[in-house]
Amino acid sequence: MPTVGDSYGLQASWEVSERVTLGAWGSLSKVTALSTLDGQIDRGTQTIWQWAVTLALPDLGKEGNLAGLIIGMEPWVTSSTIRTLGSDQDTSVHVEAFYQYQINDNIGITPGIIWITSPNNNSNNKDLVTGTIRTTFTF
Repeated sequence: MPTVGDSYGLQASWEVSERVTLGAWGSLSKVTALSTLDGQIDRGTQTIWQWAVTLALPDLGKEGNLAGLIIGMEPWVTSSTIRTLGSDQDTSVHVEAFYQYQINDNIGITPGIIWITSPNNNSNNKDLVTGTIRTTFTF
């Protein structure tokens, strides 16, 4: 289904000290599903919001390391004229924590955990918890 959208965002970051950085962002998308079947079917529009707040702790434990926490709302449809989709009745919250450990100047390992409440903005869905590990090689 062809779609077009206009998205708007705002982001801020504040270095409280050399060891603490706070951040936040939010966005709004106005999405239009274009008509199909030569204009016989009008698919409609949706308004979608999302946001997050972040905490970064650079050099935690050792120079080059980074701990982080992200809390936000997954994309949430607040209004919809698309009959088959409608608006989201519930909200899904995303919580993520990670710790990047620098083994040396070229190799870093970042374990993390992600918790998503009410996946797909549906409180009938069980929460999701995912563990992650990333290895970064810098040359």
